[in-house]
Amino acid sequence: MLQLRRIFAAAAIAHIIWIWIDTPKQVFFCPLDRGGLANDWTDENCYWSTSYAESREKFVSLGNRLRDQLTISKDEKAFIDLLDVQSITYDIASDLEEYKSLQTVDATTSQTITPGKDTIDAILLTVRVPENHVVNIIHSSGTHGVEGYLGSAVQIRFLHELFLQNEASIMQNKGQGKASEYENEQVRKILLIHAVNPFGMRHHRRTNENNVDLNRNVLAPDKIKDVIERDPNYFGYVDLDPALNPVDSPIPRQIVKDLPELSSYNAIHEFMKEVWSIASVIGSIVKIIASKGYSNGKRTVVSAQYHKKEGIFYGGNGRWENSVVAVQHAIDEFAGFSLSSRDAETQSKVFWIDVHTGLGKYGSYALIEKETPENNLWISQLNRLVKGLEEKQASSSKAVSSGYEQTVGFINGDVLCAPPSCFAVSQEFGTRPGVAVILSLVLENKGFHWGKNEFAYLTSNAFQPQRLSWRRVALRGGSELLLASLKFQPR
Repeated sequence: MLQLRRIFAAAAIAHIIWIWIDTPKQVFFCPLDRGGLANDWTDENCYWSTSYAESREKFVSLGNRLRDQLTISKDEKAFIDLLDVQSITYDIASDLEEYKSLQTVDATTSQTITPGKDTIDAILLTVRVPENHVVNIIHSSGTHGVEGYLGSAVQIRFLHELFLQNEASIMQNKGQGKASEYENEQVRKILLIHAVNPFGMRHHRRTNENNVDLNRNVLAPDKIKDVIERDPNYFGYVDLDPALNPVDSPIPRQIVKDLPELSSYNAIHEFMKEVWSIASVIGSIVKIIASKGYSNGKRTVVSAQYHKKEGIFYGGNGRWENSVVAVQHAIDEFAGFSLSSRDAETQSKVFWIDVHTGLGKYGSYALIEKETPENNLWISQLNRLVKGLEEKQASSSKAVSSGYEQTVGFINGDVLCAPPSCFAVSQEFGTRPGVAVILSLVLENKGFHWGKNEFAYLTSNAFQPQRLSWRRVALRGGSELLLASLKFQPR
């Protein structure tokens, strides 16, 4: 018995040590000036951020440094593949009409940051490429707020690696004055949309400032009435409402009676309330799984609802949220892709990656796409590209997407990304078990509306694990897919 205890103790100590080793330490030196970016970003943690404000500063600063390189390359007569860099900022608190008159920040001007604002920032890169049949790229992060830290890290890494590539080209080609090294030069546009839901990213929420899930909000005009007016219990949401949207349940009298009558009573009582809330929700979720089964319970939850503003998975009242309007403007007007026009003659060929975290095998990813005859060519090419990646898709797409069959309103769905000109995938990275993810969402939503958002740490832990091992494999998977997408050549 003593030997067994020693084995368990040794295993526990080893586990604690491994967690400590596998947890990122504070990175103090990730400077954003040209010299610092070129020489001091030696740690992968520089791509990650601990807050929305930090991620935005890195994203915007890298865009500004790329602008500087354009000027330097012209002055030094040094050829680089980068032709143009433009930026635009959307303040989600502003009037929608203001989006129509927003000024683009061009390659000769630095983009500025207004502290405290919740903004969507987009960078449009125009690059030289040798291939024919060029496909333009959209990469978006933070549609689900708190999930945005991985997508942001992928975008920051992409911009940083482009910066390093340009630095090397400037040094190598200095004074040569070449216009291009390609015989049949083509142009590709890459649109990076950072923090689609900045409020959720700032406050570690999955939904936005109106509690709307942006990935359920993009409804086609002819579908809005049907969705909004359908039976609220169409998928069984009303039946599960007490479990999904609980109110405070009192702590049993026996537990309260046993609390010590000390000056610390209030602190202990608050702690017990938190523990009891978690225990109550766990019990409710277990009952759902026991009665409906995991797949049916998942379908009820993720299919969204449009009748309860304070409930989880609320898709809105039929009106597009400001963030959605901003994304549409960035794609159609700022980038000029015209995907909403429905006119094949004016639409650009576009591949859109929207990054998410939460479902699937820990650290690995699944690619979720809409399988239609129009998308067959895109899907076959995507499968060939993914096969050559070091960090391959490990989670089953069907397992991850199961339950979403009747879900509508996706940010990169057919409304903003109409086939066959546009092909969209959601790159979903696994974090925690599905039950733990739902638990965090229920408790965080409860705390946000009826408490002091005391459960935000749960959603943060559920959707952005801090383990180095998870960060390393997830960042590699996201970065490899973005780079591989540059090889798309639809016939």
